[in-house]
Amino acid sequence: MNYIHYGSNKFDIKIFKKIKNRPKFVKPEGGLWASRVETEHGWKDWCITNGYEDELKDYFIFSLTNDAKILTISNCEHLKDLPKSCESCYDFLDFEELSKKYDAIEVWISKDSNLYFELYGWDCDSILIMNPKIIISK
Repeated sequence: MNYIHYGSNKFDIKIFKKIKNRPKFVKPEGGLWASRVETEHGWKDWCITNGYEDELKDYFIFSLTNDAKILTISNCEHLKDLPKSCESCYDFLDFEELSKKYDAIEVWISKDSNLYFELYGWDCDSILIMNPKIIISK
């Protein structure tokens, strides 16, 4: 499986930032964001649909090690038993806790449109790499 990251021409582990929860936000700081190369509803399609074609100039392709532990979320039911970080009146995924058990989180918004609202800010089918050691540069 190949993934594509836009915004850089190569992966540099020296600038990879550890996952950190953001107060009152559904996406963490750090990690590396990408989409599957062949997905129809990935980062590239989102950029084209929303007028961000310039963001697609720089990119690199990578795969993951065979032993990578990936949490796959393809419907809202998958969110129920995941650890949460309670901020004010909202519960957000606790990415710091999840990063202790998983190397990456892959979300399939296209398989359950309600995920778009539950994980508002995850706009397309994408993967968040939380452990840089699983990346195999191409």
